[in-house]
Amino acid sequence: MSFLGHLQVLVFLYALLLFSAESRKTQLFDTESSADDGAEHENYGDKVDARDIPLLYLETKIQNAPVGSPQRQEAQKNLLEEINHRKQIDQNIIEILRLSLKKTDVLDLLTSTRTTGQPVVDDWDCYKTLVKSFKNQCGAKMEYDMKYAGALANICNMGVDVKKSVAAIEEACAH
Repeated sequence: MSFLGHLQVLVFLYALLLFSAESRKTQLFDTESSADDGAEHENYGDKVDARDIPLLYLETKIQNAPVGSPQRQEAQKNLLEEINHRKQIDQNIIEILRLSLKKTDVLDLLTSTRTTGQPVVDDWDCYKTLVKSFKNQCGAKMEYDMKYAGALANICNMGVDVKKSVAAIEEACAH
């Protein structure tokens, strides 16, 4: 599968995660019903990834705001901005891996980890430099974006020149 094909699959899975059911989408963006109409809201329980708390917070604001209100519109706008930011960070990290490693098939490096007993990263100076560059160049925040810290560690563990990786970050995040 091509890079574009993998990216499309990732975007699809991401969208599926965010809006798993049409009713959930309707609850968030419906202009004809309100949280006050007696509809039951999805119970997320205690199985929410901490990175997704900002999304759930915005969803709750949308659900609790009256239809057509400025508060609901603002929360919808903020939710869409957060989703778009996450999509951009997802695309950026894939491009960073591609440019740093000079490979097209890099999706396995997004989640691969070292075996038990090995340090997370061999070259901590490299890692700290890439994390700082990623935050500065890509506008990475701590909540969601740093889930890719392992991918940055993988770059360092593969012995890629730090300057080349920083240049890759700058190029990928310049778009």
